[in-house]
Amino acid sequence: MESVRDGVGSYRIEWWPQVIPGRPERRVDDVVASLRVEQRNSVGFLDPVEDALYVTAGLRGLGFPASFHLGRETVPAMPPAGFYAWVECDGEVVSTSLPVKETYLEVYRA
Repeated sequence: MESVRDGVGSYRIEWWPQVIPGRPERRVDDVVASLRVEQRNSVGFLDPVEDALYVTAGLRGLGFPASFHLGRETVPAMPPAGFYAWVECDGEVVSTSLPVKETYLEVYRA
């Protein structure tokens, strides 16, 4: 993550890990939980964007077709609207239990 972050808080990701054919037989939810444990042990707690970047890269590296999503609140509780990031695998949100598809307008996907 440090290698893709610039000095002003932006991220420049040149490439994502390729999805390896032959997906593991583990459930994606179990893999996300394992990635989170490793994340906490190696870099600590991350903000939602960095967490989603970490989980997306980890899942893709393990053979899951994960995608990174960034959304903007459609109806902010207080202006200005906030942003949130999440991870999807096979069209299902796997990184949060928040209703991100109903609450956020997707503005970026990788």
